Amino acid sequence: MKIDIFDYNTNVKNTWCPGCGNFNIHMALKTALIELNRHPSDVVLSFDIGCNGNGGDKIEGFRVKGLHGRAIPFAVGAHIANRRMTVIADIGDGGCLHEGIDHLIHAIRSNYDITVLIHNNENFALTTGQITSTSDTGKRMYGFPNGKTEGDINIGELVLSLNPSFYARGFSGDPIHLAQIIKSGIKHKGFSAIEIVQVCPTYNPENSLELLKSKIEKVEESDDIEIARKRVCDDKKLYTGVIYRNSSIKDYYSKLKNRQNIKSELVDEVKNHSISNILSDFQ
Repeated sequence: MKIDIFDYNTNVKNTWCPGCGNFNIHMALKTALIELNRHPSDVVLSFDIGCNGNGGDKIEGFRVKGLHGRAIPFAVGAHIANRRMTVIADIGDGGCLHEGIDHLIHAIRSNYDITVLIHNNENFALTTGQITSTSDTGKRMYGFPNGKTEGDINIGELVLSLNPSFYARGFSGDPIHLAQIIKSGIKHKGFSAIEIVQVCPTYNPENSLELLKSKIEKVEESDDIEIARKRVCDDKKLYTGVIYRNSSIKDYYSKLKNRQNIKSELVDEVKNHSISNILSDFQ
């Protein structure tokens, strides 16, 4: 069956601000799934709360919007229940690195076979531009007129410190390259963390499309973690591509001894059980 863009399009109109990076990110995600010939009925999309989450009704597939910062655990559960599905978590830098940072850390540690798209626009845009962990220290934003006082979190540095199996960085201003990065993440056997440098012209206009473009440098895939660390800590350039991959790390499910040689998925093993004997105790 040939898949095309009409299989993934919905009738819901986009409500993002003009020039928002989500338009290109959304198109890149659809392109990646189409080129991988994944039908919407084979895809689970777990959206977070935020501007990125507003894309949940604009793409076909099994879609869910959870609590803020909780897109990753739902995706993990969906994957473990049915590995036949392509599972993608879509989350912003705010939700991912604030309420959801523990989920990111443990998903990397466990190496669940899912793909996570981290939209990094360096602010809570849906609630009109508050600072996040990725906003620059000292930056003035809504609620912080005198500038951000806390330190920053470098997403790439954090991910690489956890011995990941896959970390990539894309750019919303280059949807063609981003689509290829997402494809690589989906095909990778393990947890694929993809940071997406995102333009936000309404609430973070300082990081303009032109400025970010001037910093972008595409790189070839690397399996050298020290090279990867140098790239993510470079203050002058934004390296994009598959920054690091370690295919020797087994994914979580493959290491479960009690599931060895079992061909069925957990969802196939669900059965109806009568609880009348339990209810009778409360009558």
